[in-house]
Amino acid sequence: MNVGAGKTLIIKGPASVKLLSGSGKVFGYTLTQKKPLFVRDSRALPIFTDVGMEVELSLGEGSSVEIVDYDTLPDDWKVLASQTVKSHKKVVVMGGTDSGKTSLTTFLINSLLSEGKKAYLIDLDLGQSNICPPTTIGSVLTTKQVPDIYQLKADFIAPVGFTSPSFAKEYHLKKTGELFSYIAIEEGYAIIDCDGWIEGGDAEEHKINLLNVIKPSLVVFIDKPQEKVEGYCRDMGIECAVVDKSKYVYKRDHDARKRLRENSFRRYLKDGSIKTIPLSWLKLSTIPMEAYDAKINPLQYVKSIIDVYNAQATGTSLLDVESLSKNKVGVLSYLFDDDGRCLGIGLVSDIDSKRNTIKLYSKVEAVPKKLIIGCMLLSYHGDELFVWTMPRA
Repeated sequence: MNVGAGKTLIIKGPASVKLLSGSGKVFGYTLTQKKPLFVRDSRALPIFTDVGMEVELSLGEGSSVEIVDYDTLPDDWKVLASQTVKSHKKVVVMGGTDSGKTSLTTFLINSLLSEGKKAYLIDLDLGQSNICPPTTIGSVLTTKQVPDIYQLKADFIAPVGFTSPSFAKEYHLKKTGELFSYIAIEEGYAIIDCDGWIEGGDAEEHKINLLNVIKPSLVVFIDKPQEKVEGYCRDMGIECAVVDKSKYVYKRDHDARKRLRENSFRRYLKDGSIKTIPLSWLKLSTIPMEAYDAKINPLQYVKSIIDVYNAQATGTSLLDVESLSKNKVGVLSYLFDDDGRCLGIGLVSDIDSKRNTIKLYSKVEAVPKKLIIGCMLLSYHGDELFVWTMPRA
């Protein structure tokens, strides 16, 4: 396919594109002829060419291709990257769902790297996280430009347990603070990508509390500012910038967002194995215990999740807490080492009360010292089977 100068090729995945001649850029990342560009399912990437290009496309089921006669990146994004951001060490990006937060974050990161700067990416979006598993937040020190920040993996992750901070606002704030304790901001810049929960008083209050934890010097609003958040910034002397939405934004429905989460879970569970661990080796906890200080027995908690799932299940065989592994399912859990660092995720599959052991499906090789059991029932393939928004006590 030939794309003329000054045009943008928009590819909706799953797809791959190989540059044959000419040049093209995706959010500041320059395509090369050596490395194909892969576009994820339920994601769209714009490739702008100023001189024209020839590409080879490989399209998957549900993918699409469109060519538009302009650069889809707004001019004020380019001004922000070239002038404003470099004066600020911590930059928070805010906007609604599918407003282009991740696209802008990617562009800002790539722009800083193109000038030899060090740049941390902080991903606080629990539901549509890119560098860490859903239900967690994470940070990574970026060293190379990427067309899609999903290609990066977090250096540090902190589990919150839910796909939205609305279920555990205080805990989300606490984990955000812990995440920043690992980051040496004096070594570079930090670009913070927030979630799309912005509507309503609770959402605005939570964003203000996040800013109080992060203490940025610049907040970038996409499309329009949140009135109360902007007022807080003004009172605290935090600079604000408002930029346009991208001229092309791929709107994802509920099913598409669920597929993205499942693909991400799959990424962190693929090629896992089952470990049988004596319970005496583990310190067990649960997200309700950590987030709400709830008084819950962790083993009884797992049984309760399965009981609630069984009560709501229709047309499927019932599950048993002692034989989840037979069905290749488990309760999402978070593995920690002796130092309290999260090693990754796993699935609690079986609990053997007679042998006093627990089966854990995970790709993490190390045996954890602590296990925090979450609120989601997943298959080994990453499929979301059930989410329990349980009572706090």
